[in-house]
Amino acid sequence: MLKKRKIDHRRFQSKLGTRLRKVCLFTLFGTSSLFYIDQLHAQQVKVTQQQTTIDQLFTELKEQTGYSFLWDNTLLNGNKPIRIPQKNTTLNEILNEVLKNSGLEYKIKNKIVYITPISEGNSKTLVNLNQKQGFVLSGIVTDKNNRPLSSTSLVVPGTPYGAMTDTSGHFILNNVPKGATVIVSYLGYNEQSIVVNKTEDIHLTLQENNSQLDEAVVIGYGRTTKRLNTGAVSSITADIIEKQPVDNPLLAMQGRLPGVQITQDNGLPGAGVRINIRGANTTLSSGGTLPLYVIDGVPFTLFNGGTPASDNLNAYGSTGANGNISPFSLISPDDILRIDVLKDADATAIYGSRGANGVILITTKKGSVGRTTVNVNAFTGFGKVAHYIPMMNTQEYLAMRKEAYTNANLTPTATNAPDLTVWSQTQDTDWQKYFIGHTARNSNVSATVSGGDATNTFLFTTDYRDQGTVYGNDFNAKTFSNRLNAGHKSANGKFSIDASVSYTYMKTFLPNTDLSTIYNLAPNYPIYNVDSTLNWTSTNPLSYYKKTTSNSSNNLITNVNLSYKLLSNLTIKANMGYTKTQLKQTSLNPASSQNPQSSSVISTLNYADNSNENYIVEPQVEYTTHIKKGRLSALVGSTFQKNNTTGISLVGTGFASESMMNIIGNASTVRTSYNNISVYKYNAFFGRLNYDWEGKYLVNATFRRDGSSRFGSNHKFGNFGALGAAWIITQEKFMQNLTWLSFAKLRASYGLTGNDQIPEFLYTAKYQSAGSSYSYGGDATLIPSNFANPDLKWETMKKLDVGLELGFLHDRISFKTDYYRNRQSNILTYISIPSQIGTTSYMGNLNALVQNKGFEFELNTKNIIGRRFTWSTNINLTTTNNKLLNFKDYDKLFNRTAYIIGQPVNATQLYHYTGVNSQTGLPTYEDLNKDGSITYANDRYVAKYGKPYFGGITNTLTYDNFELDFTIQFVHRYGYTNPTLVTNYNPVGYSMTNQSTAELNRWTQDNTSAYYPMASASYNSAFSYLGSSDYNWGNTSFVKFKNVNISYNLPKSWVKKANISNLSVYIQGQNLYTWAKQKYVYDPETTVPGTGSGIGTGTYIALPQLRAIVFGINCSF
Repeated sequence: MLKKRKIDHRRFQSKLGTRLRKVCLFTLFGTSSLFYIDQLHAQQVKVTQQQTTIDQLFTELKEQTGYSFLWDNTLLNGNKPIRIPQKNTTLNEILNEVLKNSGLEYKIKNKIVYITPISEGNSKTLVNLNQKQGFVLSGIVTDKNNRPLSSTSLVVPGTPYGAMTDTSGHFILNNVPKGATVIVSYLGYNEQSIVVNKTEDIHLTLQENNSQLDEAVVIGYGRTTKRLNTGAVSSITADIIEKQPVDNPLLAMQGRLPGVQITQDNGLPGAGVRINIRGANTTLSSGGTLPLYVIDGVPFTLFNGGTPASDNLNAYGSTGANGNISPFSLISPDDILRIDVLKDADATAIYGSRGANGVILITTKKGSVGRTTVNVNAFTGFGKVAHYIPMMNTQEYLAMRKEAYTNANLTPTATNAPDLTVWSQTQDTDWQKYFIGHTARNSNVSATVSGGDATNTFLFTTDYRDQGTVYGNDFNAKTFSNRLNAGHKSANGKFSIDASVSYTYMKTFLPNTDLSTIYNLAPNYPIYNVDSTLNWTSTNPLSYYKKTTSNSSNNLITNVNLSYKLLSNLTIKANMGYTKTQLKQTSLNPASSQNPQSSSVISTLNYADNSNENYIVEPQVEYTTHIKKGRLSALVGSTFQKNNTTGISLVGTGFASESMMNIIGNASTVRTSYNNISVYKYNAFFGRLNYDWEGKYLVNATFRRDGSSRFGSNHKFGNFGALGAAWIITQEKFMQNLTWLSFAKLRASYGLTGNDQIPEFLYTAKYQSAGSSYSYGGDATLIPSNFANPDLKWETMKKLDVGLELGFLHDRISFKTDYYRNRQSNILTYISIPSQIGTTSYMGNLNALVQNKGFEFELNTKNIIGRRFTWSTNINLTTTNNKLLNFKDYDKLFNRTAYIIGQPVNATQLYHYTGVNSQTGLPTYEDLNKDGSITYANDRYVAKYGKPYFGGITNTLTYDNFELDFTIQFVHRYGYTNPTLVTNYNPVGYSMTNQSTAELNRWTQDNTSAYYPMASASYNSAFSYLGSSDYNWGNTSFVKFKNVNISYNLPKSWVKKANISNLSVYIQGQNLYTWAKQKYVYDPETTVPGTGSGIGTGTYIALPQLRAIVFGINCSF
């Protein structure tokens, strides 16, 4: 929509009024023009070069003043050398000096300086000049609310001419040929075109584009749109994150993004989160599967030097009930604007070695132009364990135990079977509900203040979270965080700075042990003896309440992004960041929590202090230009990074009383159990070239040269890169008649990334103390701590991706599919060597090739778009296939028999269970090689894995002010069906351990066709193979009602009297219900033994993610 600028004047009712108006207007325009010209003439400028040309001088003056210059080259040669004094002066003085004795003068109109002959300095000359050199288009670009749109692009296709709007939305576009079309585009808005037939000043209003294809996508060191992106990227935004009551923003991606699989170690606050992007890379590798996290453009590095690589905060401390602690539990989900996951080489290769396992870009919320607003979001709710493992009751348990003694021809006594002879035969305690059946409270309140103007914006957020546990007592986690984001843009739009600082403090108090592991305690176990003392027949479960771990975490993240536009198409930038994360732990094991009959009862305190500091600076230069019908953008930059990691663990004993155990200094004896200091340095040079030909053909090339301190001088540097291309088919003329197909894009990429996630200095020899017990002549001795490998080099990953994106019915239906293939080689791992050398292994590169491949599918539909009712659906599906392609260094691994070419690297080999011997009740197995015996080497086969896949379905429905949003998550896979049985190398009934109700189908004299073997109180070698057989292997797929959000926005007419601009109430649920064939687990999502890392924790029994329900209110004013 175009409109001429004009002043709207009221009509006067009388002739006198009309005349007065004319006089006033004449005076106003006259004085304003004089003032405007005086401003121009008085504007201070500085010429930086004495020897220059007309072209160079006017270019420099334009950058300093914002005025454009137009002249006829036949009258004034732009290449003419001139001499200008190097001093501060005015524009008027410089122009008079340049045009002195030339017969030329200058005229100013619409911020354009016209150079004309003195004798012909009239409008006719200006028209002729425009006809010779093209017209000038100037003006302002705004949105529908009249807010200026800075950095809007204006391009004349087929010419080198183009312009960008400044921070106030203004622009000047010179040399526009008569009848030419100017294309005006801005990210997230509809593109518009203007036909230019004269020099004019316009006001252009752009309309927001509601098409998903033009939504912004964050990529490495930049932004693009879904339409123009050549890489494989999946994203979620704040409106999705805020609908889920999660304490870790990464968990908001569960079930919503193709190719991204996320699990949490357990359901306790702060628990570790595992992410696999396009399948777990090989378990052969010690390099780990950590993706790179980037927060507001600055890499967030917390790799702690462990093996395998991990980012858990407590790598060098004790592990409490919540296991590994995720650093992202220290970031408030309310602070997140969007999360973009980069998956293929085109998207990740610009990050080089750090992008081998994918890249996760986290963008936090920032202030926006407008009045200062305050937003408050508060919720409270509760969490419960959603499913308990079906266990035997007392009568079933006692029957099993009696059978065990009968089958073993043994007699139960008070010594070997107090559960049958001493304890109550009627007490029936459900220990799961006793220890993890409590209600976990969950409360959160956050407040945000934001605002700004065209040059300055700010946003400040404070957040407080209080979480309880299902353990009861006062176990809890409290988190307090603050974040400040501030931005500034100079008035001329050349300089901008965005800075953010975030500080989070988290305090947790938990037991040392996950109490869900007490599920199999005998149901008639008496906690107290007859004399009211604790029963220590086995470890008394109440003792776990006294063995506690206190964690104190501090997390500081500071980021600064600088940008300066040297020229209209040349910008220098820099990203800088400093991060410090510290975790202090105190783990108590008081004497009162130990069996008093033990030979050594002593109070012990474990104290750990872990700290990670990361410094990073990334200077960059960005250049854009137009070549023929296309737009070329280039980016070059470098990375300078340093990471300091320290970890120390102390053990204190000998406390005067247990009340003094909270401080390590109160111990009479303190020893160091572990001490780690590591320094990691990383340098890189990177670049990107992107060419966009008419929005039809796209090519993107990236390169990065990395240098890492983890390798020796001969392999310190590695070269990585990728090439991506896309063809937007619907831009072709032959596709224009297919009105039902609104968008079609074919893209492909291939590239190389790497990995250096190993401990420091393994390329050289290191030594450690042999201890005080070993000395020579009174001198301390040192022993090798590693075997040096100077040939240690980068692990590499070759990535191939082919994708197709389609839109139908004006993008009401959109579909995307990708085929991916990742091949990993030069695998970093520990290689076995003879122990006579002084160690059993060294870090090296394994000559093996591992492949991950699969397909990703994503379907988005707008099912109903009505005035009052809308309904949209998102479906995503990912298939995975992992395979060991070759293994030339097979003999270098101690556990080499675990790997089979052509099979998954995490393949499980099992004995084939053939059922129960109906006569003896003993388990039987298939003799695969028919040699008459069952052996480890010859009678195992690769277990069935099927074709794994995972995904999710999300529906969003709105009706007037109501909204309903829910997600169904699904996973298909094979694994151990009953983790409670996996470790049973002894028969059931052998010890005072309760069993799941699955064992009700065991062999007895009356049930000789049962599936499970008999109970017995004595060992039999036939049971030694049972836990490694397929009797407990099968389909472990599940479908989970992952989350739901129901909200209602109160009508504005109701709340405006209270000066509230928006008020909504909501109820949210998480992990509501699970359908699974595995009923003998708490949660199949967190308990997946026998499968690859990342699909589950590999822990047999762990506290599940809780069924959580919260009630909240969100208001703005």
